[in-house]
Amino acid sequence: MNYPTTPQSKVYRLASLIEQDLRRRDLDTGDPYLTATEAGADFGVDQFTATRAMSLLAKRGILIRKRGVGTFVGEVEPETTIPVLRSLHVLKGSGKDEHKWGFPIGEIVEGLHETFPGFQVQSNILPHHNPAEMVRLIEQRTLDDSLAGMILLSCPREVQELVLENRLPAVSFGSVYPNTKKIPSIDLDQFESGRLQAEYLLKRGHRRIMLLMRENWRPGDNRLVDGVNKAMADTGLGFDSLVTRSIPEEDSLITNEIHRLLLMDDRPTGLICRCWRFAETALNAIRSRSMSVPDDLDIVFNHYDAKISAYLNLPRTCATLSSREQVKLVAQTLEKIINGKQLENNHVILPVKLVEPERVNSTSR
Repeated sequence: MNYPTTPQSKVYRLASLIEQDLRRRDLDTGDPYLTATEAGADFGVDQFTATRAMSLLAKRGILIRKRGVGTFVGEVEPETTIPVLRSLHVLKGSGKDEHKWGFPIGEIVEGLHETFPGFQVQSNILPHHNPAEMVRLIEQRTLDDSLAGMILLSCPREVQELVLENRLPAVSFGSVYPNTKKIPSIDLDQFESGRLQAEYLLKRGHRRIMLLMRENWRPGDNRLVDGVNKAMADTGLGFDSLVTRSIPEEDSLITNEIHRLLLMDDRPTGLICRCWRFAETALNAIRSRSMSVPDDLDIVFNHYDAKISAYLNLPRTCATLSSREQVKLVAQTLEKIINGKQLENNHVILPVKLVEPERVNSTSR
């Protein structure tokens, strides 16, 4: 039979070639066939891929594998059909934000159910150690062809590389790396987000700004910093007007950094926070010193959710689309990939805006 080339991985294509080879050889049930090593050499693939393809055929009874004995021909039907892929996986990179105020995986799962009725949708938080192993485990559990596609949410480079290497149908909800650009992506305009945040502080009269970044940068972080630098350069400020710090998302470390900032000579009076945790911890540290926002330190951050903006009472940058609209766009993009349709744009950049809470004093300093 002919296996569809999209969205199947190379395992399924090899299974189709092996099935065609069985018919071409005119082998009968019970006749010996190639080992995984021999099949890998004949078809120009690695042994791991050959083993998985032959396991797929064994599950369908086309091959019979006997440990320590060999591989034999099973029942080769004139026409066989491979079941429709029915399983979708959401992979979320590990980090602090998923525990509170992170982009809701539940909303992504709901959006996928709406676009793919009848599909099984599973969410997975990647472990800190060897996150790519999760992808391998999912593949191994779905050798019977049930893996339809993946949504990659803030996934690290090694996960994106493995998905690309195995040609798994996937959409990255977030930035991709230079060597994984073949994976379609949907991301916020991080450059504009950085530019808007810096412009907000500059318009309020701040001439020394601190940029607080996560310890591990992704491509989107680089673009955000570029946007901040663009706004600073447009104002004609010198190189020492921006202070950048990269620290882990640990409350004690963030607090110590904020205290050091407040004790600096000619200290920054504006603070750009890459994530909500930095903003929240900075706010608490300032209040512990009987200081206030925005009078002693003006803070702006980026986050999708209006609830946390109201909770922190701070200005933020966010997408102009609602979270529901973003999820719908991601799901529709994955649907096109699964159905083998050409994407008009492999990398969609969503416009952003800056939102100020009503109680924030927006007058110039």
